[in-house]
Amino acid sequence: MNPLQEKSYLSILFNLIKSTSFWSLVSGVTGVFAFLLGGGLYLTFDEMSDVLLLVTSLGAILMFIAIGLSPRAIAIFVSGRRGRFGLNAALMTLAVFVILLITNYFMFTNPNRIDVTATRFFTLSPQTVSVLNELEKQNQEVVAHAFFVENTASENTKTTVEDILNEFSRKSDNFSYRFVDPEINRSEALNFGVTKYPSVVFSYNDEQNHIVTNFTEQEFITGILISTGAQKKIIYYLTGHGELTATIDPMFEKQEDFGLDLAIAGMQRDNYFVMPLNLQQFQEVPSDASVVIIAGPDQDLTETEFEALVNYAKSGGRILMMLNPNPPKLFNDLIYLYGVVVSPQKVADAISNVGGETLTPLLQKSNAQFATSAVHPNINIADEVSVAFFPDTAALITPPQEEFALRSHVKFSELASTTPISWLVAPGEDSEYDVEKYTGQYTIAGVIEATGAFEDLTSNQDLFKLVVFGDSDFASNKYFYSNDNGDMFLNSVNWLAEDYELISIRPKLMPYREFVVNSLEKEFVKWSSWVIPPFAMILIAFVVWWRRR
Repeated sequence: MNPLQEKSYLSILFNLIKSTSFWSLVSGVTGVFAFLLGGGLYLTFDEMSDVLLLVTSLGAILMFIAIGLSPRAIAIFVSGRRGRFGLNAALMTLAVFVILLITNYFMFTNPNRIDVTATRFFTLSPQTVSVLNELEKQNQEVVAHAFFVENTASENTKTTVEDILNEFSRKSDNFSYRFVDPEINRSEALNFGVTKYPSVVFSYNDEQNHIVTNFTEQEFITGILISTGAQKKIIYYLTGHGELTATIDPMFEKQEDFGLDLAIAGMQRDNYFVMPLNLQQFQEVPSDASVVIIAGPDQDLTETEFEALVNYAKSGGRILMMLNPNPPKLFNDLIYLYGVVVSPQKVADAISNVGGETLTPLLQKSNAQFATSAVHPNINIADEVSVAFFPDTAALITPPQEEFALRSHVKFSELASTTPISWLVAPGEDSEYDVEKYTGQYTIAGVIEATGAFEDLTSNQDLFKLVVFGDSDFASNKYFYSNDNGDMFLNSVNWLAEDYELISIRPKLMPYREFVVNSLEKEFVKWSSWVIPPFAMILIAFVVWWRRR
């Protein structure tokens, strides 16, 4: 570059810097960018609101400066064809951006969210909302103290916890939460009795605390109930007759398939004391029993044990009885007192079953196989149950009227039933479907409400309540977490214990969906997505080029 050219370029650059039009352009572009960026981020990030508001204001000032520096140039530009077109485009762009900003603002400020997951994974259950609303009715202030060490592997867990707690706080002004780093505030953690991290402590009036280490909606609601004074109830499960019982090996932490360990753990999570009951030892049901569970006995009661259970029923007791086909006589006699017996045969269902096994009826809400509170008011055991199955279940049979004279003093409500294409299979009989076999719909779970002393149901006495199933396997370790089997069991316990707010507040599982295709479908997917589209685009491009050449 010769000296003359260099001088010319410097002169142009110097004149450009002195030009108000140049600085108007720089101010305008910078101002628009700062205004849009700052405004958009201001509506999104609350923690940076002051800085972002300053950036937005600075952008607006720069745009006004740009107009002030070159009003004539702007007027000429706007009056021209290109200017009008550009102005219209700018206004349309601005309008769209403003609409997006307003929409974004309302989405972040509105507490309502739309959950499109199949299991409503991110939606609080109605029972949870009811508990949170009760805090406001009772004027109870509950605070959740979440102890998480910063920058650890538990960050994902922290996000999950914060999401649940945030939903709680959205639903109730009387619930709040805070995160505490126990490494920095070790004394505060010790004051709450926290020695394991991460943990969440629910406190009420700074006096009643409950520590939670399993981070689910169910556990958090239980923590709220305990911290606000909910007393633990005692659940007894009968032993000594071959019933399902605790089987876990404390050394190897193994459990038998047909044990009651998972059911016991579920009841403990619901804030119950769970204890075994041997009537041969105690001779009577303890007076502190909220519910007595009888799970699949294969040996009969003694007369003394039978009388103990009858006396418990007459005093307004609560029993969850899970029997199997052809149960021991005195267990059947106990429920016969209230007009129901368990059949000796198994129930087969040709339409709704598991894997074609007719002796394993599959009950589905979509088939109207569960009776909800809409059918039987105040019995909400199955309201949130979608699918459950009962291997080798018996039917619940109601004896003829002439065999049961006290029926008018007993209320029996059907809880679950098979489809109409069902029949009874006696031991040794073929369970294969035959159109001539089916005899109709069968009840396999029901609820009995009665005055134990066989007086009128309208009396002021405490009602005896019993939930009876024709199967016990569904609540065993092997099947407890299959579909909604565990919820069916725990909801029955909650209903009998009159802890209605706990019913169906269960950990939600993220569904696993596998896309299964055969070899022909796989080839179709490969060719239709990997091969055909690129060649189609090339062909279209060639045709367009050929027509325009």
